[in-house]
Amino acid sequence: MDEKPFEATPPGEGDAPEVAAVEEIRVPVAVAEADTKSEADQQVERLLDADASVEELKPHVEEQDAPEAADTLESLDKAEQVALVHEMDNESAAEALVHMDATLAATVLIDLDETESVELIDLMEPDDAADLLQQLPEDRRAALMAAMHPRRAAVLAKLALYDPETAGGIMTTDIVVLRSGQTIGQAIDRIKKQKLRDDQPYIYVVDDMKRLLGTISLRDILIVDDDEQIADHIDADIDSVLPETDREEVAKLFERYDYLTMPVVDQNRRILGMITIDDVIDIIAAETTEDALKQVGAGSDEQVISTVKAKLKGRLPWLAVNLGTASIAAAAVLPFQDAIELIPVVAVIFPIIANQAGNTGFQSLAVTLRGVVLGEIRKDRIRPLFLRELAFGLISGAAIGVIVFTLIILLGVLGRATDIGLFSGFDWRLGLVAGAAMNGVMIVGCMVGTAVPLVMKRLGADPAAASSIFLIMLTDMFSFVTFLGLVYLLRNWLIGDGSPAEIETAFEAVRALRTGVGLG
Repeated sequence: MDEKPFEATPPGEGDAPEVAAVEEIRVPVAVAEADTKSEADQQVERLLDADASVEELKPHVEEQDAPEAADTLESLDKAEQVALVHEMDNESAAEALVHMDATLAATVLIDLDETESVELIDLMEPDDAADLLQQLPEDRRAALMAAMHPRRAAVLAKLALYDPETAGGIMTTDIVVLRSGQTIGQAIDRIKKQKLRDDQPYIYVVDDMKRLLGTISLRDILIVDDDEQIADHIDADIDSVLPETDREEVAKLFERYDYLTMPVVDQNRRILGMITIDDVIDIIAAETTEDALKQVGAGSDEQVISTVKAKLKGRLPWLAVNLGTASIAAAAVLPFQDAIELIPVVAVIFPIIANQAGNTGFQSLAVTLRGVVLGEIRKDRIRPLFLRELAFGLISGAAIGVIVFTLIILLGVLGRATDIGLFSGFDWRLGLVAGAAMNGVMIVGCMVGTAVPLVMKRLGADPAAASSIFLIMLTDMFSFVTFLGLVYLLRNWLIGDGSPAEIETAFEAVRALRTGVGLG
């Protein structure tokens, strides 16, 4: 049997050769932020404050951990970034570039000479290298790929073809894979030659067609006799994903089942690569920020370093949409201009009611959107979810309504006691109407906030995409119509003084003054 090292097989390359694992492995370790910075970090800070030269920075940046070194590089201007990477040893520079913002790291590679760029990329793990190559202009990427070793270039080219938002786009091919026909002794020799990754806790086992059969633990490899067959110790209970699986779905699987790694296979179950937990942590962070940006109508991939052009592309269309929705909501006020002019104090109250409805809706929207993202929303849970939000809206709306009613009465008392004309329009009647309207709109806010992401998902749209814009439009419209509609319907009761005929005459006078038509 051919004992050549095994490489995870790219699509359509059934007999592709092995790609050796990189020597330096990045292991994700969650640690609390230290109370004091390392000596290297402190020295770098002092040098940066003193505007030290690149030559002075170089030895201390090399001593920093890769994430801190990346932060140091990002704090410099473009020319200094390129000069510092050029001065650093290749291994430290490559690790720092991996941890930098991909757009900034790509600009550094563009300005470095071709040979040095290739040397740095060769030191990166395949998935990190492919991600960085995707950020480069096509001509620069092609030039670097042509200068690489053909085997390395072939692997990176295959990875770069996968959408970054899929399992294929985040997997690595630097994995140890054993054949089921091998003995334990042969497996040990293979593992020693391939330098097993620190983040691969068990070994994948394939058949002669390189189809995934299962895994074998390192413990079994260590304690089982060397002449026993790997096939006798395979754990076939293993999940896998296809390369086109959305990375959010991958993250959900890791979170639900506490996976450390997961194999990626093609339609024939040939193993292509492996996803590790550190990749998933990055996905969760990226998706969280992406959803937050989408909710407010910003570009999902916008960063603080994004160009003005990128900001305009991501934000301006949604600002135009927001202008339209805000205009629709504001139009709901037009039919009630007479009531506002005759009872001016209502103009102070209805924005408060609309704001409270919007905030209530945001709370419900955030909870529902989180449930959608985490896969907690199932068909049987939708009705109970609405019932709970309805109950919350009723109780909280009643509580806030009572507070509004009380405050309006107190303001009216204050106005009459101090002869402050500003508060003369506040009385218990207006407080009762405002309190009732507040109760109603908060109930609706809860319902709308729950419904918006569910409806968008049902329609096949991203539930997070500018959901806040549509929520504000709906809650504002209902708030304006509810409160101002009650004011108009109860205008005779609210004004109190004068007969209904006199009050209606006053309304006609207001209309005439606004339109310029005489009363005759």
